[in-house]
Amino acid sequence: MTKGLNALVVSLTKNGYFKVAEIIKKHPKNEIIDNLCDVYDGINIDAAQIKVMLSYNDTTNEFPEVWDEVRTLGDSAVEALVFISIIYSHNKLINVLSKSKLSEMRGCLRREDLDKKAYTNLVYSMSQLNLCPLSRGEDETYYDISPLFLLEIGPLVKKIIGYKLRKTGWTDPALDDYFSRSFYEQCAYYGFHDVLGISIEQFKQWLEGDEVKKEEPPKLDVIDLSIETSAVLISALSSKPFVILAGTTGTGKTKTIRDLVAKINPFPNDPEFNHAFIPVEAGWTDGRHLLGYKNPFGRSGENYVSTKLIDTLLKSNHPEYSNTPFFIILDEMNLSHVEMYFSKFLSVMETSQDENPEPILGLDELSLLYKSGVTDPIKTTYILNAINKKGLYITSNVFFIGTVNMDETTYMFSPKVLDRAFVIQYAPPKPSTVGYEFKISEEDKLGVTTNALSSFMTRNLDISLSSKYDNYLDELFDALGQFKFGPRTTNEVRRYISICNAIAEKFDSKEGYNTKVEVLDRITVQKILPKIHGNRDTLNPIFVAMNILFDKEGLIQSKKKLEQMRKNVTNTGFANYFSS
Repeated sequence: MTKGLNALVVSLTKNGYFKVAEIIKKHPKNEIIDNLCDVYDGINIDAAQIKVMLSYNDTTNEFPEVWDEVRTLGDSAVEALVFISIIYSHNKLINVLSKSKLSEMRGCLRREDLDKKAYTNLVYSMSQLNLCPLSRGEDETYYDISPLFLLEIGPLVKKIIGYKLRKTGWTDPALDDYFSRSFYEQCAYYGFHDVLGISIEQFKQWLEGDEVKKEEPPKLDVIDLSIETSAVLISALSSKPFVILAGTTGTGKTKTIRDLVAKINPFPNDPEFNHAFIPVEAGWTDGRHLLGYKNPFGRSGENYVSTKLIDTLLKSNHPEYSNTPFFIILDEMNLSHVEMYFSKFLSVMETSQDENPEPILGLDELSLLYKSGVTDPIKTTYILNAINKKGLYITSNVFFIGTVNMDETTYMFSPKVLDRAFVIQYAPPKPSTVGYEFKISEEDKLGVTTNALSSFMTRNLDISLSSKYDNYLDELFDALGQFKFGPRTTNEVRRYISICNAIAEKFDSKEGYNTKVEVLDRITVQKILPKIHGNRDTLNPIFVAMNILFDKEGLIQSKKKLEQMRKNVTNTGFANYFSS
């Protein structure tokens, strides 16, 4: 006598599936056999197959009581229990559905795993229960069986599975039998819970009549805290979601952004929830390290290999977190050519707030990612959300920060990169000012609450552009020679001015933070000077004109940086922002 799962065999093409349910709806268990053939139009089913499927008892010559019990729960319950009984009647279906699992309660059936008729019958049965769409001619079908768990049939399912287990040779162990598996141990051994795409704990919950608790993204319940952070960093990030932090090793670039990330993380117990920290490696020549890539050799054919960055963007796109800032930190981002591995992000960032933004990943990549078998149910929820939105986007709550050291082992930034970023340079502090722990400098402190800061950073897209300093921009434009800036820079500077006005109005900033001199100094040092580079003949006339303008406006920081660059070009014949 065959034992184990191989004992579970029934025809996959001859049992009529839901035709059986129609008989059960109309007749008690002792009348099922009499109504299988030619009593109702279109119903002519092999009795032997139905006996196997419904666990007919050859000793008592009757079907179990469960088929009368389920009738009291309604037609949907009958259909669902018949479906469950079909699935657990054949080891082939058990194995196929276990293999098809992609995540919690979800999976993908493939025609190649069953013969043509069996695949069609199974998909049709599942579609009748609203577990999947009915798409004719498709070679694969995505399904979601969560509706089953809304029906109060769990204890009846336990009885059905008990009948199937006994057919495999399992018997309920005696109380003092420590060497035989219990009911749930045997179910786990055969992977019966995997058939439904749930854990063994969830499986037990359902069979015992309890609510099946589904894993979902955590709900925000944020405590509003008072914090101090960098005013310079917040001003730049709120104006442009791409900021480069430059400086020598140990000047506080990474610590400053990580301090901000930690302080406004809505889930402190998950330190990486709101950011991806990505050390850039030398030799990156394309975007696959950030974007992921298609892999033709996945377990079920072609799939998509994700990355930390994509995983973070999936969270940021979820509607629950639309007002939560997410950060992509590219550490040592100039160890490779930025415009090579980061080019798609540079392009997509410029369209991210358009009416029809360009996605970072389209439906093709997202579908492959879903089909890749992401077993984490929460991540699957994020993926399905992106699929419903027709793509994965750089949303208004996403901020890119690159940290850079400039030395002989690193690459210079191209104009394309610098034109799309604010640059904040960190100078080495005097030893006497260095403490044992990281602290925001007194002149850079911004006092805010976490909720107010998160809301400000993610909801300021409609802020008006200030033209109050356009006269200065015109004079600066004329002084720059071949380095004249375009309309993008003009409007980003205007936005920065408006952001500074709003920060001074809403938050606790240092005295003088929003004065004309301070704002123009920051604009010039962070947005204009980084793009200037060249030899002595090119730069000297520009330096002279800019120096006159800076003296006129009283821009101390801009003049200091310009003087560093002038000394460099005098001493070496060449200068750029990052080498001074």
